[in-house]
Amino acid sequence: MEEQKELTPEEIQERKEKLAEYYKEQVEFLTTQLEYETLLTDIEEQRAKRINLQAAVASFLSPEEEEEEMPEPPKGKTLKRK
Repeated sequence: MEEQKELTPEEIQERKEKLAEYYKEQVEFLTTQLEYETLLTDIEEQRAKRINLQAAVASFLSPEEEEEEMPEPPKGKTLKRK
């Protein structure tokens, strides 16, 4: 393997500057991506709210279902208490 050589202070400074520039470029890109993702999230939340409200309105406007009556207990012999 290649041995790593010691960097001079000037080389270290140059690498730091290049790295800082790279991060600045990426921040610009990531900020745009964050704005995009935030907008998508807001849109999806609004869609979900709209669908829930539509379901609530449909449920409210639908005719009520008749309640099922409980069957009466069978009539017949009962036990007498003494």
